[in-house]
Amino acid sequence: MKVWPFFSYFFKYIFFAKTRQRLLFIAVVGLFISAFSLMVIQGIMGGLQRGLISRSKNVNGSHLIQFNTITNEPLEEIRDILRKEGVTFYSELESEVMIKYKNYVAPAKVHGLLLSDERPHFLSDKDFAGLVIGSELASKVRLQFLDELQIIAPGVTDSLMGEVPRFVTETLSDYLYTELPEVDEFEMWGRIEVVQNLLRERGINQIRVFKSLDPSVIEKIKSIKTEVPFRVVSWEQMNGALVWSLNLETKVMLFLFISMSCLVAIAITSGLLIFYSKIRRDLMSFWILGMPQQMLVKLCFRFILLLSAIICTLGTMAGFITLRILEVYGHDIIPDIFVERRFPIDLNFSHITLSFFIPFGISVVFSYLSFLNFRKENQNFVSIVRSVG
Repeated sequence: MKVWPFFSYFFKYIFFAKTRQRLLFIAVVGLFISAFSLMVIQGIMGGLQRGLISRSKNVNGSHLIQFNTITNEPLEEIRDILRKEGVTFYSELESEVMIKYKNYVAPAKVHGLLLSDERPHFLSDKDFAGLVIGSELASKVRLQFLDELQIIAPGVTDSLMGEVPRFVTETLSDYLYTELPEVDEFEMWGRIEVVQNLLRERGINQIRVFKSLDPSVIEKIKSIKTEVPFRVVSWEQMNGALVWSLNLETKVMLFLFISMSCLVAIAITSGLLIFYSKIRRDLMSFWILGMPQQMLVKLCFRFILLLSAIICTLGTMAGFITLRILEVYGHDIIPDIFVERRFPIDLNFSHITLSFFIPFGISVVFSYLSFLNFRKENQNFVSIVRSVG
C-alpha cells in the first residue's frame, strides 16, 4: 500500500488547510528553532572553550616534566627524546616569590628559562635582558619599562643578615599579554641565572613541553633513570579544575536547553491531541474506503515521526550554515570597536548529532504519549459512524 498520499494529505492539513491547527504549527516551528539554536550554541560555546584551552596550552604547555627537587643533572636522554619528536620545550627553574616596586608589593611566580633551549612562540620575540612580566601584574605594582624591581624569596634567607629573605634586583624589559587572567596577573619570566642566584641553587626543577606527547613517548621518558625522581603531568592534570568546570558548563547548557525544549514538547502534546480530535472523521473515511484501522493509527504516528525528523534535520542544517557564515563573515558583522572580530566556531560530529537527536528525542517521547491517548480513545470507528448517522 502506498503511504505517501496519506502523508501528503496530513502535511497539507497541518500547513495549508484553512482549518489548520495553529498550536501544532507553532510546535513544529519551535522544534525547528530548538535544533537550530542548539547547533549554534554548541558551535560558539565549543569555539570559546577551544580558544581558552589553546591559549592556556600555548603558555603553560601540553605536558610538564616535574622533578621532586631541584636537579643539576644533564638530562640529555630526556632532551634527545623530545628533540627526536620535534617538540618545542624549555628547561626552567620555577618559584613563587614576592615582587616589590617602591611601596607596592604583589605575589608572583617567576620562571627562570634556560635560554639555550628553544623558546615557545609566545616568548620568541620578548627581550630577556631583564624580566618579562604579565601585563596585569606590572599594572598592580605600577611598573613601566626599565623600572627596577626587587624579587623576594620568602623561603630563602641570608643568615649573615639576620635571617632576612633573599632578594635580587632586576629591570623590567618587556610585557606579556596572554588573555589568560591567571597568567597575566601572577607570572613573569627571566633568565635562569636570575632565579638560581635568588634561590642559591644550581639546576632546574621542571621541563615544559609545548606539544602533545604520545603515550609511547611518555612511557619512554618515564623509563629513564635519574637521581631525582620525576613525573610527567599533562595539561588536563595541571588544570583539573578548569577541565571539570568546562565539562560542567557544557552539561548545564544541555540540561537547560532540554528543560526549555520541554515547553515545545508541551505544545507538541497539546497540538497533537487537538489535531487527532479533528482528523477522526477523516480517518474514518479512510477506514470506510478499506484501509485497516490499525494501519491508520500506525501511519498517524509514523507521519509525526517523519515530520519531526525532517524539521530537526532542517533546523540542524540551518544552524550549520549559520555558523559557517559567521565563521567566514564574522569580521564584517562584528563592529570594529571589538579587538577580536571573529566568532570562535568549533564544530564536530557530536555537536551535529546532539543538535538533531535531543529535539527529535523529546518530540518522539511526547508524540508517543499523545499517540497512546489517541489510540486508547479510538479503539473502534463504528461509534464515530453511529454518531455521524
